[in-house]
Amino acid sequence: MIFCRTTFLFRIIFIDWYIFSHAEASPDTKRLAKDLFRDYDSVIMPIKRHNDVMNMTVRFIPRGITDFNEVTGQISIAMGVDVRWIDQYLPWPPDKYGNVTHLVVPEDLMWTPAISIANPTDRIPIFPEDLFSVRIYFNGQAIWLKGGTVRTMCKPNLRYYPFDEHTCYVQFITLDHVYNEIRLLAELKSDVYENFGEWDIYESEAYSSLLDLFSCAVYKFKIRRRPEFSVLSICIPILCLGLLNACVFLIPPECGERISFAITVLLSFAVFMTIVSAIMPKNTDPVPILCYVLMLMLLESGVIVAVTILGLRLYYKPEHQKVPNWLQSLICSKRNPTTPSASNDIIDNNQVRFVQEDTKGEFLKWVHVGRAFDYLCFVISFCSFIISVFSYVIIVSTN
Repeated sequence: MIFCRTTFLFRIIFIDWYIFSHAEASPDTKRLAKDLFRDYDSVIMPIKRHNDVMNMTVRFIPRGITDFNEVTGQISIAMGVDVRWIDQYLPWPPDKYGNVTHLVVPEDLMWTPAISIANPTDRIPIFPEDLFSVRIYFNGQAIWLKGGTVRTMCKPNLRYYPFDEHTCYVQFITLDHVYNEIRLLAELKSDVYENFGEWDIYESEAYSSLLDLFSCAVYKFKIRRRPEFSVLSICIPILCLGLLNACVFLIPPECGERISFAITVLLSFAVFMTIVSAIMPKNTDPVPILCYVLMLMLLESGVIVAVTILGLRLYYKPEHQKVPNWLQSLICSKRNPTTPSASNDIIDNNQVRFVQEDTKGEFLKWVHVGRAFDYLCFVISFCSFIISVFSYVIIVSTN
């Protein structure tokens, strides 16, 4: 009994404070506020029949994506929420109060729904630290506008990074009432959205559903990355390194810089693997195609280091060691020596014999073998690089 009297006195003092703080309001507005909230209880849901279901419209108003962390799977959206319902205890006849059709009151003065996030990352209530006013109309309709940044979980899909697209959900529920007491009707207002930052919303949808015993308003967003920065900072450097990988075999063996150049390219690929792995989630499913391409180039760079060592050993092999016959036949079959034609002038017999012996490979040295080996490795590595790049482009473009 003492608690009820204390609560009643507190409400009277709060109403008097509210009216005093709005001293510029008309006398009819002051009288309306006193009459409406004299016996009003902000704890009880404002329905007159216990079995009635309150239909509550929750309109989601996205402003922009402030952050999307692919590693942790969290998305932050700057947004507003427009909540509307009918308070059956607050209608009034406007002609009795000087044709006053609406009233603006603090949210603590009247009953408001406890709207929460169903897929939160850090907090369940929406904007619990901020207080917003509620606009009431003479027919009992209440409009409650809240705004801020909401953070929810969003499973990333980085298969086509940096041309990736993700599907994220924002789910609102009322934890203090089940679905047969409050029914949430989801609406979406996207005309105030602005594309800024790294992400764009290119498709959105709102619908109502059930989440266990609670009515749920679901907002579905499909977001797309703006790939310009990632292409310039990651993809183009990787392409340049892949091209330099093949150019190792164009360096003359005599300069002595081949192995150091090949190891430098290998370490550069390792650095980019570290950068890309820091961007990607640790348990991403599916794995980005770019990671496969980068790993193939890294393995190819490692093979090139080993092949470069082998090529140098062939090039600097002692000249007194004879080139095997099968290797002479293989290399000479690829060569097109110039043989004298019948239309030429008289050619010395010694010169003809020299050309014939050279064609057979008897004068082939390990230096020639090393150069042919370099040419073959350059063609193979360059073709491998082209195939990897075009395969990635085709897979991404057909997404």
